Amino acid sequence: MIGGHSGTLRPVETPVHELLAHVRPRERAPADRPFVFVNMIASVDGHAVVDGRSEALGDEADLELLLELRALADAVLIGTGTLRAEGYDRLVRSAERRAQRRAAGLAEDPLAVVLSRRFDVPWDVGLFQAPEQPVLVYTGVAGEPPAVPAPVEVARLMDPTPEAALADLRARGVRALLCEGGPTLHGALHAAGLVDELFLTLAPLVTGDEDALPIVAGGHLPELVRLELLSVRQVGSELFLRYAV
Repeated sequence: MIGGHSGTLRPVETPVHELLAHVRPRERAPADRPFVFVNMIASVDGHAVVDGRSEALGDEADLELLLELRALADAVLIGTGTLRAEGYDRLVRSAERRAQRRAAGLAEDPLAVVLSRRFDVPWDVGLFQAPEQPVLVYTGVAGEPPAVPAPVEVARLMDPTPEAALADLRARGVRALLCEGGPTLHGALHAAGLVDELFLTLAPLVTGDEDALPIVAGGHLPELVRLELLSVRQVGSELFLRYAV
């Protein structure tokens, strides 16, 4: 079921891209940064990973949501830990979704954005092996990327904070930014007040792993982040929650 508004239900058979059509992140971008929407998954007991990866928590419905959210984005922000653990490839591999992006006036491939203060980037992952996938790396230290098939630009910032990176992205014309984590990057965005919406998949699993990170990590936030539930979608025993910050 879908809750588009309080008390309003829609059939689950509605295609995900139709359900997301009203999100319109590019139209809602502030003047000084992109509109930021975050996609995360968690077990019922609040853990974002199983054995260091989120893959075991999700299923086909969760993957479909992720790919459709990517289709809305000008750029996708990924932490280096998540990049290393999840083994990213080209962000949009479906010809149908690339055509969908073209029809919406977007580039076929969203820009992959990596924020790494120490330039500690896992250059061997699939993201850098796709010649069609543009990548922008923000860092605060000197260094050059190795020769990889992907077109990579390195942007050096005096203070490579999320605020500085997002301001630069907006100046480059990026209006809609999807963040896929990990938890530490997600926490840093909340600490800086940079998250506009959160898409959270609640997986019907209990891990009992006390060492696994929750969806937000990196220390206490300066203040509580209050959310407004915008919609609920149920597929099997999974819940897909959309929140406004």
